[in-house]
Amino acid sequence: MKHINKIKIFTVMACLSCALGLQAVSKEKEKLMRLEADMLKYISTNDRDTFVKITDQLKDVSYEAGEERLYYTAWSNQAIYEATHQFYQRAFEIADNIMVAARKFDSKFGQYMAMHTRATILLQKQDYDAAENAYLEATEMRHRFFPDESAGEDLQELMKIANHRKDGPAGEKYARLILAEPNPAPIHKGRALYRLSQMAFNKNNVAEFNRIYKEMMDLKRTDGIGTIEPIVEVNYHIMNGEFDEALKLSEQLEPVMRAERQAVIYHRMGDDTKAFSSMQQFKKISDSITLVSHGNVVASCYVQMNNERMRLEQSLLEQRNNQLRIRLYISIGASIIIILLILGYQRQKAVRILKRDNKKLEKEKKDAEKALDVKNEFLNNITKELRTPLNPITGFTDILGTSDYQLEPEEQEAMRQLIKENSRLLSHMIDEMAEFSFFESKSSIPLSTNMNPHVLCEHLVSAMEIRCHPGVKLTYQSKLPQDYTIQSNVDALEKLLTHLLENAVHFTHIGSISVICELIEKNVRFSVADTGPGIIKSNQNQVFDMLSDSDNDARSIGMTYTICKSIARLLHGHIWLDEEYMNGVRFCFELPQEVKLK
Repeated sequence: MKHINKIKIFTVMACLSCALGLQAVSKEKEKLMRLEADMLKYISTNDRDTFVKITDQLKDVSYEAGEERLYYTAWSNQAIYEATHQFYQRAFEIADNIMVAARKFDSKFGQYMAMHTRATILLQKQDYDAAENAYLEATEMRHRFFPDESAGEDLQELMKIANHRKDGPAGEKYARLILAEPNPAPIHKGRALYRLSQMAFNKNNVAEFNRIYKEMMDLKRTDGIGTIEPIVEVNYHIMNGEFDEALKLSEQLEPVMRAERQAVIYHRMGDDTKAFSSMQQFKKISDSITLVSHGNVVASCYVQMNNERMRLEQSLLEQRNNQLRIRLYISIGASIIIILLILGYQRQKAVRILKRDNKKLEKEKKDAEKALDVKNEFLNNITKELRTPLNPITGFTDILGTSDYQLEPEEQEAMRQLIKENSRLLSHMIDEMAEFSFFESKSSIPLSTNMNPHVLCEHLVSAMEIRCHPGVKLTYQSKLPQDYTIQSNVDALEKLLTHLLENAVHFTHIGSISVICELIEKNVRFSVADTGPGIIKSNQNQVFDMLSDSDNDARSIGMTYTICKSIARLLHGHIWLDEEYMNGVRFCFELPQEVKLK
């Protein structure tokens, strides 16, 4: 009997030791993943101290854990961070230190990372010749020491350099080398196929283009690499003679690419007049696009980094979920050995914890995906909005600054006025973004000021009368007692009403503008109505959305209504567009009950 008891005790101790060992390994893995996610989070910020602190911690932890590749990757990112912020000398010093350490410990991967890092720094300096040689050396080393791994990342950068030089044969060569790599990453394969599809289109090789298009569709289905670029879809219909469908899809392209593709379509349709007009439009806007292209590339890199960070954070959540499962199984096993009577209770408790955490993980995943979609949409919309005034500024400035055009003084003055007006629009957009960011970043504002809404409305109406177009009548009507007061924030409420009045004054050229303040049930309602142009029915349900796509409706463009919605939220109020008002536009805003009579 004593011998049996000793065996039981030994078994319990062994199980507990195993459990502690697994838990220690799991915690170490979790710490590495958390640090890696934080590294990708801060690499796109200006907080250098925090980034260096995190990467140093990641280097120490990965070195202790024997994670060679993560160790050199963290070190490499320090150099790339310095190069991104144009501290090139500091970046090269870090790359040299990586090579010294890698040679000291005879780490082939470390030597490869040092070469790859130096190539990336040279590319950021726009030293394309040196960058190309460095990437070729890194590719050769990866093939020599890691023959079963893909060098697609280096070949992809070489393809970019060839594209920048407009060296078509070199770009095609590197694209085909990517496809010939062992186990190329789906994202690298997708970009290589995209490049080859462009080459096949330029050569008018229908069979080759259709074959590549089929591979891209297969890649989308098997590996889920996003969606096929719209330009590829347009080219597919052009190559196969489906010109009407190609014209329809070309409307989804960016302005410069849309004009260029439509020129090709009209030419192949035999309408050279429209083809010439489209090519003129392409030339006009392609020159101005150059000014903002670099900023778009940087923004795209930051988005890609954030996507990688989100992937790591999701992996971290899954790791935690796996840890909960491991703990559950260990708890069940130990409970069986220690005491069978409490097995059912422990299992039910662990299951409840697991379900709660799974729900939490699912919610965090959905929130992360939603945040990523909003960010991508905002980036696309803000780029489009900024280009609208920037394109004519750049185009007319080039015309005024060259001697190739002989312009009359009246034409020069007209162009200067257009530049001035578009500069004002650009400045106005930036001010709106700053104001929206200010109000949207706040969760609350002070609402402790006693104020008279009647006095505020009278003041704003009096100030706006002089800004009305000739013949437009601005009236104010109050249905509240003269001494009626509410508790709110005067500055925020004044800002909201000012935006609504400025909008009405700007768009109302004939007729009238009316402001009404009244008590509806237990709420105070403000309404601003005008006889200006109405808002298109299809745009009314998205008028408060941030930078909504409403190019055909001048009153829906901009962020004015989005700012008003943010202010309304902070005031615990509600703002809406009165869709039943048919004489123009009427916006209504209500404050909740929290009012006092003097």
